[in-house]
Amino acid sequence: MSIRALSALPVALLCLSALVGCSADSATSAASCNGPGVSPSEVKVGLIYPDTGSLSTIFQSTRAGLNARLGAANAAGGVNGRKIIYEWADDRGRGDTNGVVSRNLVDDRNSFAILEATPTSSGGAGYLASRGIPVLGVAAEPVWSQYRNMFTYSYSQGTVNSTDSVTTFGKYAQQLGGTRALVIVDPAGIGVSDKTAQQLRASFQSVGMTVGSAAADEDPTQSQIDEIVRQVAADKVDTLASALSIGTFAKIIAAVRRSGASPKAILSANETPGTQLLQEYGPLLAGLTVYSAQPVDLTSPSFTAYRDALARYSPDLGDTSQTLARVGYIVGDMLVRGLQEAGPCPTRAGFISHLRAVKNYNAGGLITPVNFDADFGKLPVCYPFTAVNSAGNGLITTAADFCGERVSA
Repeated sequence: MSIRALSALPVALLCLSALVGCSADSATSAASCNGPGVSPSEVKVGLIYPDTGSLSTIFQSTRAGLNARLGAANAAGGVNGRKIIYEWADDRGRGDTNGVVSRNLVDDRNSFAILEATPTSSGGAGYLASRGIPVLGVAAEPVWSQYRNMFTYSYSQGTVNSTDSVTTFGKYAQQLGGTRALVIVDPAGIGVSDKTAQQLRASFQSVGMTVGSAAADEDPTQSQIDEIVRQVAADKVDTLASALSIGTFAKIIAAVRRSGASPKAILSANETPGTQLLQEYGPLLAGLTVYSAQPVDLTSPSFTAYRDALARYSPDLGDTSQTLARVGYIVGDMLVRGLQEAGPCPTRAGFISHLRAVKNYNAGGLITPVNFDADFGKLPVCYPFTAVNSAGNGLITTAADFCGERVSA
């Protein structure tokens, strides 16, 4: 599947936008070279994400954001006269499948670069690195901090060594009155959840909090939820934390609240709850706090451009507050920036070296500035904390840049 249809939109529509500049000389420069995935009129890339399987619903909105960013870029004339098209492949959230589709997109479909919106990118990472393929996407595994052909704008806890941690999460929970934490992890997960859980435990312990553990599947059984409710009451838990998907964690939080417990701190390592979850649970989610999503100024020019692109090129998304739609948009923007930096005759090696040299990348104002070289592979010590408000019908920024210290191994 592709987004070739977007290429037919008039160039003039978005030449007025700050998203991508238009150049009268771009068509001429585009025709002067060819390379893998590059033709005079197009650059072809591959997208890998779980379209089926247990993780499919989590990453669906990523494509909407990607379509919005590439649609805007193509309407503005593409990059150096080339439209950006993509073909997607389903890795089902499995590492072995990821390896197979990575090879297929490069060897059989001749993709210039690979976009990853999956937690199992390690399956094909070694192969893609050996071939010098640019990879851009959602960092959820340590390979993102090992291979310099892989680009992300934020390293989550699952992307660095599981023994690395920071005091930030413990300090934040402690500031809210937290003393006893329960970290919930998926026992049948793919490893990402467990790595994050280890780092959360270490962070809580680093400030002197008591820490326990509980298990819940991504589709939790009633007995699992009942056991968590029992543990919260028996251990006088005042802090809940999890790397489970936001929908699963919301279900657990609601059950805990309905039991009469009132945790002082609730931390999620996943995306912010969207409109549908807030409508379903309302005040039961009050105080649910995420630290993986940058707070957004809804009145800023960057968010306005993002929202307008979604409305134009992904009108079926519905809930535009979904964090992973914004992630897809940013991944698309990194691709556009890399192609701009690579020049009129882009090569894979040139894309990697030039994008790695970018020092103040901010996705047009949607994220805090990133130095792709100096920040490579490092777990941040400062995070934005965004919480559900007391009415349960919206989000508030509780700390735009809350910092701790690194925990010594």
